[in-house]
Amino acid sequence: MIRAFFFLLLLLLLSPLLAVQAAQTAPSAAACVIRHQQQLLLVQDRISGRYSLSGGYIDAGETPEQAALRELFEETGLHGRITADLGRWQRAQLFACQTQDPIQAQIGTGFVSILQAPNLGGEIQNARQIEPARLPDNQRRFPAQLDWLGPRLAEVPESPVQWQADFSATDAGASSALHRAELPLIQRLQGWLGPHARWPLAGNLLGSAPVQLGLALLLLPLLGWPRFYRLLFAMVLLTLLVQLLKEGIGWPRPFHLDPALAQRSAQGFGMPSGHTASTLLFWGLLLGWLPGLRAWQGILLALLLAALAGLARVWLGVHFISDVVVGLGLGALLLTLRSPLCTLANSRLAWWGLILASLLGAGFTQSSALGALAMFTLGLVSGTLFPLERHPVPAIRCALLALAVSLGIGGLLLALPLLTSSSLLILAGQGLLVGSLGLWLSAGLWWSLDLINPGSAHRGPTPR
Repeated sequence: MIRAFFFLLLLLLLSPLLAVQAAQTAPSAAACVIRHQQQLLLVQDRISGRYSLSGGYIDAGETPEQAALRELFEETGLHGRITADLGRWQRAQLFACQTQDPIQAQIGTGFVSILQAPNLGGEIQNARQIEPARLPDNQRRFPAQLDWLGPRLAEVPESPVQWQADFSATDAGASSALHRAELPLIQRLQGWLGPHARWPLAGNLLGSAPVQLGLALLLLPLLGWPRFYRLLFAMVLLTLLVQLLKEGIGWPRPFHLDPALAQRSAQGFGMPSGHTASTLLFWGLLLGWLPGLRAWQGILLALLLAALAGLARVWLGVHFISDVVVGLGLGALLLTLRSPLCTLANSRLAWWGLILASLLGAGFTQSSALGALAMFTLGLVSGTLFPLERHPVPAIRCALLALAVSLGIGGLLLALPLLTSSSLLILAGQGLLVGSLGLWLSAGLWWSLDLINPGSAHRGPTPR
């Protein structure tokens, strides 16, 4: 007890020295403070979905000043100059900056054009001119940072702003003539359906990966493990192709040109529409396996559902009509190749090829979606290496158990951005969770069923 007391006393005596040493360490991040009147330029982080100053980590060989200006350009496309050092906030060095060119902002919403940003579709989802007092704490990535900055705003020079109705004409070089022609059509569709329509939201859910996985888990006793495994292979392959095409084409979304169109946020680039493609492929495969339904009937119904999902994505302002058309084509192509895909799903080499392609794509494009896809597929394939016989018996218990644990993992994925503001920790946690989800579906579920009902999922060769 006495030793513990003296140990705590020593820590108290040394804490001021440790604090001084921490304050003297070099900053690991830098940020630019851009002001127009009472508004600050804030960027919305794609991973956490919250707003903060434009900034990021300092690369090797960079000064904090260079890092702040580089991050400003990468995230917003704006060139700036530093006018003052505002001091340290935790491990970040904050600088008063002024843009060299006027900021292009939308009248009414305050959204800033990021069409010229090299990281468009990457780590930043939106940029906005907004008064800090109007930004709730739950939308701040670092809640105390803007409060700390308040007394120092007088040192930040004002940057000019050009207010625009939208960015289609201002940044014509970053948007195609096709996209500019489609904007009025999207506006008319939104005006025709109205802002409070409910059925497009249901159409949007048809192409949602969590909804599709949840439905497949509920139907797992009817599908059986082999068909479920083939379905996952087809959807992983489609997701890989969609993400690679998005990164390769690099076309903006409608709300990048006119932020007022956004009735829901979306990540990354727009071409092609992954929701539309996945709706056609998922429902085409699923309906094709239903007894009593002819192949052409299943495909026709899947096409109608995919068209509904595409219409919903256009109404939400997250996809152009051309994105939907290409998404339909991609989904139709893979649905036509469903027989070869089912054969490939039985080859572990094909699965490892998907993992390698996802990892390489994530490395070259810095896409967190591809990284998560690689981790999910790795967990899924790793689980199949265990000699388990996988069959859904008893049916109801299998479906409910599979869905309950998967929903728990999904809840943790949603909660991660609320638990930490560190992008690295969020990405690491997401990778671990999606990998665990794949491992649960291919191994953990069947182990659990065997524990609940010994002998119902006995060990043996993995069925193909």
